[in-house]
Amino acid sequence: MLKRLIAVIMMALACCSPARAQDNTPIARIGVLAYLGYEDALARWHGLKTYLDSSLPAYRFELVPLTLASASTQIASGQVDFVLTNPGHFVDLSAKHAMSVIASRSVLQSDGHYESDFGSLIFARADTGITVLTDAAGKTVAAIDKMAFGGFQTAWREFDNAGLNLFTETAELVFVGFPMDEVVTRVATGRADIGIVRSGLIERLIADGHYNASDFTYLNTSATYDHPNRISTRLYPEWPFAALAGVDPALRDSVALALLSAKTSPHSEARRLRYVWTAPVAYHAVEELNEAYAQRVEALSLLQKLWRSWPLLIGSVLLPLLLLAAALRLKRPLARPPSGTPQPELTNREREILGLIAEGFSSKEIARKLGISPKTVEFHRANLLKKYEARSSSQLVALAS
Repeated sequence: MLKRLIAVIMMALACCSPARAQDNTPIARIGVLAYLGYEDALARWHGLKTYLDSSLPAYRFELVPLTLASASTQIASGQVDFVLTNPGHFVDLSAKHAMSVIASRSVLQSDGHYESDFGSLIFARADTGITVLTDAAGKTVAAIDKMAFGGFQTAWREFDNAGLNLFTETAELVFVGFPMDEVVTRVATGRADIGIVRSGLIERLIADGHYNASDFTYLNTSATYDHPNRISTRLYPEWPFAALAGVDPALRDSVALALLSAKTSPHSEARRLRYVWTAPVAYHAVEELNEAYAQRVEALSLLQKLWRSWPLLIGSVLLPLLLLAAALRLKRPLARPPSGTPQPELTNREREILGLIAEGFSSKEIARKLGISPKTVEFHRANLLKKYEARSSSQLVALAS
């Protein structure tokens, strides 16, 4: 009811905007990802809008709901000056439109302090016997959407690194949409074997009395050690607040300053801001994940298209090739396949770390060079030892050479 009331008020103000525009007050429009719908977006970010209105009285701020599909068109047509969205969507948009991050969101955690990074939690009901990521083979997995960053893609990468393709090796991959609580409900009631949610959700549901921590088994929690919430993936930066390239630099800088001051500003006390803001953080990890995910999804889409057109493919392409190959076999013997033990498939990060191990660098030195934690290096080192079936780093280097 409150969300609907705020939405009605905001739409009424929007209707009056031409009259207010006559006082020559500049309007700054903030595009916000409306992943739960128009009304929710207006209610969720209403406090931020009123905070900026009071902090920068020379401007009037408006919220413009965006969707994953419509955002690029809205940006190109000049409907927004700023963009506030999830990190994966931001990386996609920034590849098409010139924009820069002026602040990164920081979210209140279960232990009472704020964090500017997050991940996904992968979990199963405690009585299923599911304990590791590869147990998802032949099971039903529930997530939000295949384009949801914290609701699917970050977890997809961990499954992919473990050698399991969620799209092809599960019994069913179910995308339930929002609200995200539905994923937990499906796992708890046995309609899904494994669930993927954004980190922090389980803690909130447990704190509200909906579940007990012992109701679930939490998978791959060794991926991240230094976070207050349960995490099954590596960490990624929180939502960015980005300014488009054409925004007046004075406005851009004023908004950035207001955001960074929100935690201590007197204007924020009565605004009930949901989040605080930090200086911009690096989004390279998001870019890397987006690229890997796009390549794999494109490859999967191609395979699906080939599978659907296999009768035509066999008749027009494969059959002539098979006949040609059979004719060549009659003329000369087949070459023997090369000998040797096949090398395991490694991720880009594992190749980087393997190379540095071979050069004799310690875990701490590798961590400094790559800008990650020593615990993350040890996690990848353990994966490398397992993939090569090696008992030591020296044996690992020898087997990889």
